[in-house]
Amino acid sequence: MRALVVALALAFLLLSADRAAVTAGSSPSDPQQQLAIIAQVRAQLGSNLADALAAQQQLQQSLQANAAQQAQVQRQISDVNARIADLEQQIADAQRREAMLAHRIETERAQLRQLARAVYESPGSVLVVLAQSQSLSDLFTRVADLNVAGSRASEIKTSLASDLVALQEERRKEQAARDEQVAQRNLLSAQLSQLRSLQAQQEKSAAQLEQKIAETRYELARLNRQSTQLSQAVADMLQQQQDAIIAAAMQSVWAQLQLWLQSNNVGQIPTSAGHSTRYRFIWPEPNAQVSQPFGPTTLPFEPPYGSYAHFHTGIDLVEPFGSPVLAADDGVVALVGSSSSGYGNYVVIAHAGGLDTLYGHLSTALVKVGQVVNQGTAVGLEGSTGNSTGAHLHFELRVNQRPVDPRPYLPPGAPSTFKG
Repeated sequence: MRALVVALALAFLLLSADRAAVTAGSSPSDPQQQLAIIAQVRAQLGSNLADALAAQQQLQQSLQANAAQQAQVQRQISDVNARIADLEQQIADAQRREAMLAHRIETERAQLRQLARAVYESPGSVLVVLAQSQSLSDLFTRVADLNVAGSRASEIKTSLASDLVALQEERRKEQAARDEQVAQRNLLSAQLSQLRSLQAQQEKSAAQLEQKIAETRYELARLNRQSTQLSQAVADMLQQQQDAIIAAAMQSVWAQLQLWLQSNNVGQIPTSAGHSTRYRFIWPEPNAQVSQPFGPTTLPFEPPYGSYAHFHTGIDLVEPFGSPVLAADDGVVALVGSSSSGYGNYVVIAHAGGLDTLYGHLSTALVKVGQVVNQGTAVGLEGSTGNSTGAHLHFELRVNQRPVDPRPYLPPGAPSTFKG
């Protein structure tokens, strides 16, 4: 807002100079001319105020969506933390069962070792047991009992070992599940951090707009008390600030898209049957004239971008009012919105590979959020809504949130029906 402060200081100096001029009798001699200038300034200020209020409303909606998204992510983090705690409890229980089972196995092994040692050191003891048989049938019974005891001990040992392996496998699965939940929590935490960063940017823009609205209302209130010279100086200064309002309205759209992408994974989109085999995009208006290219411009109504005072972030195409506007590529409709400034009525489509296209200044949209569209699907009708001086389509491409010239993605030459 440094420029605003400087401009207001200039206005103050002009006011002082104007008062001196009035004292010297140099004020405009034609009262009708002075009233006409003041009326023009009032209309300009009123337009600025309306655009600023519209941009403010968009930012507030984006902030509300951001807050709702943050609350949802925080709930997801809480759910993940609960699952992690439950899995950690299960892992701890499994470790205790493993320790108990391992101890039991070791005890069984020790007993078997003792038995084997006893038999080895005193083999006659077995013979004594057999010799004590009262009959042949009793002998067979005693031999069978010894076999069963040995077999049972072996089975117990095998069963315990199998149980231990199963427990260890169960614990490994629970550990893998816990690690997966921790990774999910880290991802959600990073998403929450991005949302909070975006919120800070939006709140800063909202505060700047609020200051702009207050200043515009103040200038409107004291307009009748100003001289023609000062009124025009203030109006010129505020008109320069209008670029920032339009830029804020346009940026709020991409902030909303970023929120949508946070909770919707576009991923790979299957190529439709009629998709171009040579070019990523088709012309969204195949019979149009290009009225304005992408890039820096001297046109004063284009908002600033980067280091440029005026920058056109897309290309403008002109066909008759109401002409169908086609999806340039297969994708998913991410946003359908409207504003009195900026893009007016618009549709944003998310494509595979981090590409997003915007179709602005529509008279009406023909699709809804979440709808999957094929290349060539009609997404809207050409109009002149928002920051528009006549019926046309503003076609914008962003790659990873940065505007790029869409011409290299389109069939070469003038707009055409060519797909290839």
